[in-house]
Amino acid sequence: MATVQLEQYVQRKRRGAREYFYFRIVRAGVETRMPLPHPFDAEYRAAYDAAHLSVFGITPNAFESPTAISAMIRQHRDSERYRRLPRASRALRDYALDLLADRWGAFDATQIKPVHVQALYDSLAERPATANRRLDDISAVFGWGRTRGFVDVNPCARIERITDSEPREPWPDTALRTLIDQGLPHILRPALVAAYSGQRRGDVLSQFCDNQINGGVWYLTQGKTGTTVPVPLHPVILAIAETERATRRAAGVVAPGRPLLLNSRGDPWTGSGYGASWRTELIRLGLRPGRNDAYTEGQFKPTFHGLRHTSATLIATAVARSPDLFGGIARVAAMLGHLSPAMAAHYARRAEVEHLNTETMLLLPEIGNATP
Repeated sequence: MATVQLEQYVQRKRRGAREYFYFRIVRAGVETRMPLPHPFDAEYRAAYDAAHLSVFGITPNAFESPTAISAMIRQHRDSERYRRLPRASRALRDYALDLLADRWGAFDATQIKPVHVQALYDSLAERPATANRRLDDISAVFGWGRTRGFVDVNPCARIERITDSEPREPWPDTALRTLIDQGLPHILRPALVAAYSGQRRGDVLSQFCDNQINGGVWYLTQGKTGTTVPVPLHPVILAIAETERATRRAAGVVAPGRPLLLNSRGDPWTGSGYGASWRTELIRLGLRPGRNDAYTEGQFKPTFHGLRHTSATLIATAVARSPDLFGGIARVAAMLGHLSPAMAAHYARRAEVEHLNTETMLLLPEIGNATP
């Protein structure tokens, strides 16, 4: 029987009389393992090259420039900066890295100019929020690569951005009342938790669990920023949590790490699943039209993230009545987990202006001493 000389990263396993081969590598404590045909099979070479390409961004023995996009992507994924990203942020970074590999994987990083970045950005223009997030992540990768010799200048600087077509404005009282009075319970409950806590949809759906609630305080690590935020729960949220617990007890389910907010089938929500159901519910309630282009000029555009803005605005409005007593900007930032003082100041400034203008109207004398 011929001796099999195994190539680098190839592992052989025996089970009885049969042999199995794998392309295997462990990086940063994470194992990647892909099955391979027997090295004597005709399909082996193509399978090995494909596995090598998927892991390293280059086929074996192929020349790779030290400043290639593929090298920058691979080294970034191996970096401490990447490993320290929160899980949700790492998933978004992966989308950007895959986009880089797909569009520019065969090029050198020094060849990418602002005109190329602008063209890539414009190709995502139909989804402004996605386009902006991809640009932010791609810029972060080039910024990381600039100090490591891949590029001299970040080509993502000064790219012309598009405005998000869905403003995330606070909800008016009438729209909130419609949602609360007529909304389906499994759709409404996550919305109420968001409105009364000021937290993002992904965190509400995935982290609102019994093992993260202690003494009426919800301890969560925000998926977007990695900020740890203790959120004292409003009585409305506590009532929602107890309702879900009662349903769980009746079913004999003991799972403290399982999200409390469930869909109509009794399963934890996924982000895309809730997003589709949320949109359908808003249409059913008459809070939005069936198509984005059917909005009338000036019509309120309800978004789930707008509930976070609603919470921030209400907190800021209450604080504006007495900043010294209620803590000012710091209270908004602490509750919502804002890392940027500018974002917290945005809400506080708007509330302060509205409060001052309300007081100013009380100072106006009666005009003409006449009652209309």
